[in-house]
Amino acid sequence: MAASDRSLRDIVLGPGRETLRRLRSGTPPTRDRVALARDRVAADPVLRAGVLYAARHDPRAEDLSLLRFLLECESESESGPGAERFEERWLAAALVAAHGREEDVALLRTATSGQVTDSAGAVEWARARQESDAEAESEFTWIELARRQGRTASARDALIRLLDDAGPDPDRLRKLSRALEQLGDHAQATRAQIHLLSLRHTDRDRASEECVLARLERGKGDLDAAGRALSRARAAVGAPGAPPDATVAQWHRRGLGRKITEQHLELVLAAVEAGDPELARRTMAHARRLLDTIGKESAKALSRLSTRAKWAVAGLERPHARTP
Repeated sequence: MAASDRSLRDIVLGPGRETLRRLRSGTPPTRDRVALARDRVAADPVLRAGVLYAARHDPRAEDLSLLRFLLECESESESGPGAERFEERWLAAALVAAHGREEDVALLRTATSGQVTDSAGAVEWARARQESDAEAESEFTWIELARRQGRTASARDALIRLLDDAGPDPDRLRKLSRALEQLGDHAQATRAQIHLLSLRHTDRDRASEECVLARLERGKGDLDAAGRALSRARAAVGAPGAPPDATVAQWHRRGLGRKITEQHLELVLAAVEAGDPELARRTMAHARRLLDTIGKESAKALSRLSTRAKWAVAGLERPHARTP
């Protein structure tokens, strides 16, 4: 079968399925290869994720000891310094819990943060968790795994196909926008974000999503477009002036105020770096007013960023005086 004929799910599950097959071959002369595979899985959380998804799609009763090993790896990985947190710990816990063994209760109690406390409850919890996971599994599951595997082009192609076919579904458009941004495709992420904004009806939602659009426009290098998005965000919350509707009545005392201010400061730095002093100064003027408006805790949290922005603007050469 040609690679182009295979689904993304089959492509990204390929390494996990192959490793799972090796891990299941625990008899001589393959025992050394099994030990090597276990070492690789223990050291590689992305490969481990593929193995867990492969095991969920091909469950076998004899996998329990392997599943315990995978769950222990997930628990140790998440407790380590700089560890990334993904859903695999819960997936591994559900696969172990489904066997309902009393000897696994202690491990499951720790892995599930106390949600599993006995073997009977473990089976019930696993059934509910697996049903929930099956419903949540979607194209985004395999796109995210592809991204983690370094299959950036495959992940991007799949996301653009989904975006091309996307209807007026805010949740789906938000996922597409964020996933494309994570891949570094700010142009396509911007397209998804603009579609999403057309569906936002409250001033709070519009202000929040305009901030995201500003970040995306800045990411693709269109600083003027980023500035226009921030202008719309300010208008949505009535800055300066009275809030337009109740959804933004206390915008300056909430996370939204910090979010809007932060994007202004980031744009100041980008404008200075791009050699656009006019945009930098204009945006900094808005940022100063916002810093005076938002809550003290938010302003304090942005102090380092605001200091950098202020120094960047201060370092700009003053415009040359015009000669008569």
